[in-house]
Amino acid sequence: MALPYTFQGTFTRSAGLYAALGKQSKLLNLTPVKKITFSFDPLEEKAIVVRRLLNFFYIERVRETNLNCMLKTNVLSTRADPTVEVNLVDGRTLLFQAKHLEPLEILTHFNKLVSSQVKLDVATEKLSKGKLTKSQKKK
Repeated sequence: MALPYTFQGTFTRSAGLYAALGKQSKLLNLTPVKKITFSFDPLEEKAIVVRRLLNFFYIERVRETNLNCMLKTNVLSTRADPTVEVNLVDGRTLLFQAKHLEPLEILTHFNKLVSSQVKLDVATEKLSKGKLTKSQKKK
């Protein structure tokens, strides 16, 4: 007596960890951020999380979203846990304690809490819906 076959899961496979990190890094926007402080002890086991996270925030496209945003790195020798402190323009502060987190989790939460506050330009939407000019038709 066989059990009926039921499909569980998804029809497509995930593209993997690197694709998920790339997707989250494309969503990064520093417009509502005043300052980000990365603190870690290089001898700590989980310091690699903050060091990998630094790479995503120093991407030129991400830095250009807010030229007034300060990125500061504190290298400590006190065996302190790695942390990422985000100071927002409106006065709020977010603290990510990276000891038990992965870079993908931090980027996902950052995008959910900070990057989602950014309002898109309405002017770019109007240009894409309008008629083409002569110079645009020639291309």
